[in-house]
Amino acid sequence: MSRFLSTMKTDMVVQVRTNLYTIGIGAGVLVAVALSQLASPDQLVLLVPTLMLLVVGGSTLLYVSAMIIFEKDEGTLWAMIVSPVRPYEYLWSKIITLTGLATLESVVMIGGAMLIMRFSGGLALPNLPLLLLGIVAIGILYTLIGIILVVRYRSITDYLIPMAGVAVVLQLPFLYFLGWVEHWAFLLVPTSAPTMLMVGAYRPLAGWEWAYGVGGTAVLLIGLTLWAYRAFQTHVIQKVG
Repeated sequence: MSRFLSTMKTDMVVQVRTNLYTIGIGAGVLVAVALSQLASPDQLVLLVPTLMLLVVGGSTLLYVSAMIIFEKDEGTLWAMIVSPVRPYEYLWSKIITLTGLATLESVVMIGGAMLIMRFSGGLALPNLPLLLLGIVAIGILYTLIGIILVVRYRSITDYLIPMAGVAVVLQLPFLYFLGWVEHWAFLLVPTSAPTMLMVGAYRPLAGWEWAYGVGGTAVLLIGLTLWAYRAFQTHVIQKVG
């Protein structure tokens, strides 16, 4: 446990030194101010899932890729492989710390906007535990997908184009949750299940929406965790070995 906590501490120090927290909090504040001025409280049920898909999701993909490629360039990733740190400890450290960063960015973004709106009056608070659950779940999902992608590349320039393509697909459900294109096919995109949980924080969900949001999120996170571990073994551990 102490080894795992030490790995997490190192990851957080690197994230602070590379200004990821500064960037995330700064972006959150800017979006919070803009959201509070341009939207009404009734529109949050539509805009919060959209922001998570378009803003926080995209930044999380960049954060995880930047960290792992940086560690490849610096040689610290290869040093980790021959150290006592286990691969699952390395991966879970990334998952927890980067999800924490994405959650902090989201809390500043959404919480800041709600705080400003509350001073203006007329804001009803959502189901905060359910909203937080959806935020954490989508943060984990984007981090896992980022790991699955980035371990295949050695430079950020090689990674950007495939990452952009995957990001576009993952962000497409915003059309469904904004009500612009109501087609069931958007629910096949992995990000739709945790997004449904966030929608449930603002309005009652139907039975099938609950089953889809909770069950789909659980299955996705388990499957992506196994895939990320397998990808790390195949593209990093075995290549060094």
